[in-house]
Amino acid sequence: MPLREPRPSDVVVTGCGVVSPVGIGTTAFGAAITSGVVGTREVRRFPTDGYGTHRAGEVLDLAVDEDLPRSVGYVLTAAGEALLQADLDPVGARVGLALGTVMGTRPHLEELIRRGGDLGADDTWSAPHALTTIPARRLGLRGPRTVLCTGCSAGNDALASAAEAIRSGAADAMLAGGADELSETVFAMFTSLRALAADAVRPFDRNRGGLMPAEGAGLLVLESRASAVKRGVPVLAEVLAGASASDAHHMTAPHPDGAGLRRCATAVLERSGTPAAEVGYVSAHGTGTPVNDVLEAKVLAEVFPGPRRPAVSSIKGMLGHSQGAASAIESVACVLALNTGLLPGNPTLADPDPDCDGVDLIHGDVREAEIRYALNVAHGFGGTVSAVLFGAGV
Repeated sequence: MPLREPRPSDVVVTGCGVVSPVGIGTTAFGAAITSGVVGTREVRRFPTDGYGTHRAGEVLDLAVDEDLPRSVGYVLTAAGEALLQADLDPVGARVGLALGTVMGTRPHLEELIRRGGDLGADDTWSAPHALTTIPARRLGLRGPRTVLCTGCSAGNDALASAAEAIRSGAADAMLAGGADELSETVFAMFTSLRALAADAVRPFDRNRGGLMPAEGAGLLVLESRASAVKRGVPVLAEVLAGASASDAHHMTAPHPDGAGLRRCATAVLERSGTPAAEVGYVSAHGTGTPVNDVLEAKVLAEVFPGPRRPAVSSIKGMLGHSQGAASAIESVACVLALNTGLLPGNPTLADPDPDCDGVDLIHGDVREAEIRYALNVAHGFGGTVSAVLFGAGV
């Protein structure tokens, strides 16, 4: 039984859609992340001779309109699946779109350069708003549109923003999540930071060596519980609370005390009235970088002390780091975990770092556990941090 009676004003999830390096669609994605499929591979889209790795989380099995940025194609694909699952027709309703991103549609400029195109003839793709403008027009979305560029925590921020749009009555329903496409610019940036893993991403492992860029999109349909009941559609999960913070400590390094993460994790528990001991799963940011993983494990151990600790994993070991889409895709993973009782594992974790032993890391590909609450946390450059707490749908 839930800790409190469901309320008509609750914000709930009624549909999900995902595009990822390990699968297109929630069924394929869910099967992959609970069977240890690693989707990082040799990059095909551009030459990587001058970079610290030749591998990334690249989406290969999805054909998109080559005249559009791949990120827009990813949004359209994930949104289409989410709307279908939610049995939601946007026509005549105020359905909005909130997306988090790092690069927006700008990587399409790189593609145009590779094709020998004239960038002066069309600067449309330099504007982040194109990420929502084109999908809104094609899908007939008449509600509010927002693009949040809060770094790699942006997907969670978009979900929290969309939930508030539902609670305030600004929208009848929202498509919310994030999208980013693989970019040579991002490869160059992480090479300069010496943050790229050469062969595999190993979150929380003693021998972790860095991250791998990736791409994809995750979209969730949010609406009030009253709306879902009226329409007669299943509730997949409840969005209990969201929080964001900015440490403003360093351009790339996290705050040494994890202040922002601690504030966010504590805030969503307090706002939702959820005891820490009731949280069954934490989808960690877990980039596989030396400093981030230890700090994150330290803070999570403080927020969730005692014997009833949540299981913890990072699916970036399988997908790589899909930037602004990362926490959105990880939110889909949380919703799937709440519905299936299958918690994605840490398949690249071979030798756990003893400095991360304060959390209950999932060893292997999957753990079976019936859970009622799942927490998704994310970090971004400049000290941005975000968290979203999901509850079971009933």
